[in-house]
Amino acid sequence: MKMKFCLLAGLLFWVTGVFGVHAGEEVLAPKIVCDEPVYDFGEIANHNVVEHEYVIRNAGTLSLEIRSVRASCGCTAVQSSQSVIPPGESGTVQARFDLRGRSGMQYKTVFVESNDPQTPSLHLQLRGTAVEALRVEPTALFYGRLELGALPTRVLRVIANQGPLQLTSFRSDNPHILLRELPREAGANESERQLEVTISPEHPTGQLRGTIYIKTDRDDQPELAVAMAAFLVSEQAEAQ
Repeated sequence: MKMKFCLLAGLLFWVTGVFGVHAGEEVLAPKIVCDEPVYDFGEIANHNVVEHEYVIRNAGTLSLEIRSVRASCGCTAVQSSQSVIPPGESGTVQARFDLRGRSGMQYKTVFVESNDPQTPSLHLQLRGTAVEALRVEPTALFYGRLELGALPTRVLRVIANQGPLQLTSFRSDNPHILLRELPREAGANESERQLEVTISPEHPTGQLRGTIYIKTDRDDQPELAVAMAAFLVSEQAEAQ
């Protein structure tokens, strides 16, 4: 019995000596921590760029090496403030998410690769809703084949997400595309304006192409562009 006890004690002493495992001993390793890994930017108009700075701290006992920082898509630019964070200190990861052309709920992930043996890849997240602050309906006018003697009239609706809206200018790069702002009727939605679109009967037969450009009193919004195309034929050709 005494021999077995001595053998067990010797084995325990050997394991402790080889692996350095002692009760209460501090683990020598870096530890990456982000107390707020998720940033919710709420609702933002989709002509903006969301920027956020995540605070990364080293809660370990050895220097934390930031080996790489990357995003889940090319629309998000990321950068680390430093490549090495000493124990007990902090650094930052900057994220820049371009909302232009996007709408609805957005989720983007930032991956921070480090030498933390427990968390070699830390995941940070950007989320929120991109709102169309200003839109035009329809987004394009494609007529197909049209007879010169029966050219249709279409209406473009320019709609703001909120608040009253005014058109400050509108034009077309094709002089045969004619535009007229329709008067707002009493009681109509103040966040919407309408533009009547017609084709001049003087346009020659063949292909018609052009773009309609619309500006509003929203200085922070880009100029709206609506592509337009049709193929015009004469009444005689259509009859044949």
